Formats: sequence, structure tokens, C-alpha cells
Amino acid sequence: GPPGRTPRPASPRAAGPAPPEGVHRAPARPCAAMVFGLMKLGLPSKKHPAEPPPSAGPSEVQKASAGGGGKGALTVNEFVARSKRQRERGLEPTKPELIAYARYLGIDPIADGDLMWLADEALNAPLPSEWTEHHDNADRVFYYNVQTHASSWTHPLEQLHRDTYKGIVNFRSGDMSKEEQSVELDKLRKRCEDAEREAHKELQAWTEHTDESGQKFYYNREHQRSVWTDPRPARCHALYLQMKALRVLSKHCGQVVNGHIDRPTLGSLDRLGGGGRGKE
Repeated sequence: GPPGRTPRPASPRAAGPAPPEGVHRAPARPCAAMVFGLMKLGLPSKKHPAEPPPSAGPSEVQKASAGGGGKGALTVNEFVARSKRQRERGLEPTKPELIAYARYLGIDPIADGDLMWLADEALNAPLPSEWTEHHDNADRVFYYNVQTHASSWTHPLEQLHRDTYKGIVNFRSGDMSKEEQSVELDKLRKRCEDAEREAHKELQAWTEHTDESGQKFYYNREHQRSVWTDPRPARCHALYLQMKALRVLSKHCGQVVNGHIDRPTLGSLDRLGGGGRGKE
């Protein structure tokens, strides 16, 4: 384990917490094969997005947008980048924009309007520890895996939100009897409780440190490895999706549910485990 006090990082091979290798080294630009992001969201913008692949026709997201497509249309990755900048100024996406993004994720905003929260969660999802976020010359956001050295237009947790939506929809539209639904809910509840305990254990292994240049990094004392991206928010985010999906399905089955679900945080998981801090 690490010393009782935060050590002075010497080299990546030194004992105890040391900054990850490859400090802020600029990753390669995303390769053309990964450009799923060139599918355009029909959102108003002053930018000129790249043209979609020749085989792609107008998408439903363009028809649902306020701008109606055309020269002001945004790619998915441009929209994500712009939304992050706006949120830093206290601005939120408009309803038409969020509907367009929901359709991109496969969410039906008409039939499943109560699940639009998944689009907002996906838009603001944190990154797992092995990923970092960057922008290309066109200001499109992309993601770089520091372990595999691969770049991707797709947020690493995007599929998790798609799968959560599909799981809820399949449960609600299935032909299970009330008894079968109750049994399945009990299984989901048990998995959620197990995931909460596992998250508590995992988060306790991480501690926050600062290198000589003032850059924060995170050290896992069990696996003795360091990363630049705080892994705890992504773990809490995944647990929150699981908890909220369980609540939605419980309500669907007529079970009494609490009016609000507290988003899991490091502090709340500390209390679950009876104390202990994850930050030094």
C-alpha cells in the first residue's frame, strides 16, 4: 500500500503513487474509419459540418430539430462539444436539441418520453479512468484510450445508456405475467444491491494526488497503478443508471417507490461502508 502521507512523485516506476506515463501527450487524430460522428444532427449552428457518408440519407434527428438540417446542421460530436461549453456558462440544450440527441441514441421521445432523462445522462456522462477527452481541428469532441492508444468518436459509456434504454423498453413491452415481472424485479434489485457494494469497495481503492506540476492524478492502491482521469464519477454514474432503471421498472409494476433517488457519490458510498475516506 502507499505511505501514510502523499509521496513526492519521482518517476513512474517509483514505489507508491506516481503520475501516469505520457503526461498530456497529444493523441493522434481520430482515424477516418471511426467517423460515425459525421452523422449529422439537424441543430442550428454557425459551423459547417462535414458532409455525411454518401449512403446516408436525411435522418429522423434532422427532421426533429429546430433548425431542420441544412447548412447549420451539427454532427453528433460537434453538438456534444458545444453543449459542454454552454453548460459551463449555465446554459442547457434546448428541448428540440435534446430530442434530436435522444433519437440518435435510439430513444423514442414520443413513446418513451419518461425516459428522456437517459439522453441528458448520456450527454453529461463522465469518462472511465483509461479515457481522456479531446477536440479535433473542427472542434468535434473525440475520446482517446491511453492504454490502447486508440481514438474514438463514441463516448465509452454511450452504449451503456443505449443498453439501459433497451432493457427498460423490453421489460415494459414484454409478455411476462405479473408474477414473472416480480421475480425479474427481485433479480434486478439484488444485482443493484451487489453493484452498490462492489462500487463502494472499488472506490475506496482510489486516492487523489498531485504531481510536481500541480496536475491531479489518481492512484489505485490495490492494483498499484495511476491514471489521469478520476475513475470514481464514472463508477457512480453507472450505478445511478442501474438504480434509476430499477425504480422506473418498479413503478411500472405498480410497486411503491420513493419520490427521489439520490445520485451515488463517494460520500454516500462511504456511509454505506461504514466510513473511511477515498481521498488523501
